[in-house]
Amino acid sequence: MKPSERIVSPKMVLVIQKAYRQNARGFHFEEQQWQARINIASSNFEQNDQTVWNETDNQRYINSRIMAVTMDPKARKLRENVILKFKNLKVLTAEKRCMFWSGLSKSFSEEGCHVVTSKSNSEETVCSCNHLTHFAVLMDFDGSTKLAEEDETILKIITYAGLSLSIFGILLTLILYSCLTDVCQPLSQIRLSVSVSLGAGQIIFLAGTNATENKAACVTIAALMQYFLTAAFCWMLIEGIYLYFFVVKVYNINTKMYMYHVISWGLPVIMVAISLGIAAGKEGLQSYTSDKHCWLSSTNNLIWIFVAFVAFTEVLNILILVRVIKEMTNLMQPTGEDDHSQQIRTGIKACVVMIPLLGVTWLFGLLSPVHKAFVYIFTILNSAQGFLIFSLHCMRNTQIRERFKRKMNVVFPSSIKNNSTRKSSQVNPSGVGDVWAVELQSCTEFESKSHLP
Repeated sequence: MKPSERIVSPKMVLVIQKAYRQNARGFHFEEQQWQARINIASSNFEQNDQTVWNETDNQRYINSRIMAVTMDPKARKLRENVILKFKNLKVLTAEKRCMFWSGLSKSFSEEGCHVVTSKSNSEETVCSCNHLTHFAVLMDFDGSTKLAEEDETILKIITYAGLSLSIFGILLTLILYSCLTDVCQPLSQIRLSVSVSLGAGQIIFLAGTNATENKAACVTIAALMQYFLTAAFCWMLIEGIYLYFFVVKVYNINTKMYMYHVISWGLPVIMVAISLGIAAGKEGLQSYTSDKHCWLSSTNNLIWIFVAFVAFTEVLNILILVRVIKEMTNLMQPTGEDDHSQQIRTGIKACVVMIPLLGVTWLFGLLSPVHKAFVYIFTILNSAQGFLIFSLHCMRNTQIRERFKRKMNVVFPSSIKNNSTRKSSQVNPSGVGDVWAVELQSCTEFESKSHLP
């Protein structure tokens, strides 16, 4: 902490001197006995208070003092992580990273180190590392949008309100599809499976995402969330495949449902096991989750296993949706300008109805670094995904509505007038957008009257 320090021992002479940009004098060292001299002009220290490191177009500069830690004798492996507390040289909202100087690669690395978010703030940064070396805190300047504390508070409120509404919608969807549809039919099985897996993931998120104090429980919660959300995306892909076969190929997938169940409930187990294995092999199971939430850690890139699968699933579903909409509009056989307008309305309506069920809204998460508006869109649409499914595929489903009315007429025959009539499932150009292709309503009735194999 002194401006300069000189340490003399029988085997070494060490001179340490602070050299900031505002210093007027340079560094001078002279040893008479060795007849050695070192002079470093002050101009060489102009930028030494902001050591910049560039990697993959990211700019980072050191925002703390550098601390060196060593042990003698050197421990082969630390039983517990070393905790380091740094005072930030500048109070900024940019992302902080705990890093160390790697002599092998001659650059800063964050392997084995992470920020303890629960104990860090804008003025101080707490780091946890599993080895000893030269440590520092680097500020990340990658040009991405950073959220203010006010935005984070608003997004948290939106998330909890949306998830509560979503879980309520999912419960109603499960009840209605179980009681008012034929659960042996492929479409009912797919919708029920999507609702079960998505609802379970959202309930686990609400119940335990902040339980970071108990590491074992946190890892368990994160693993269950990864399993059920991955299963939900598997079933969303199955929904897209069913939609493609039903509309484009006019093909019945009844005989393949057992295979879809095995894949959609089995593949997530493999993905969770791979993620846990990677975490255990690197830094232990505790590195499976982040410090702030019980979810996949981004420090060791485990989150990209989930993100890559989501992106792959949703790209396929988008391609399927485009192909289905094209097939639907072709069935209408336009003869004039009004028919073209009807085709456009049908395509837009199909997108609005099918996007929540296919999970395409999750792709907004990939755009969140571009602008915070995408973060709000992503949070609103995905936290309320279950309620959107209920609104668009239960409340608007004519088959479910008609069967619900008939059941209510049985329970309350005197108070409800039976004015509903069974609608024909015959496909015609004027009804394609409203019944068959957009909402997939009266699916089982259509299958029984069509020429499906």
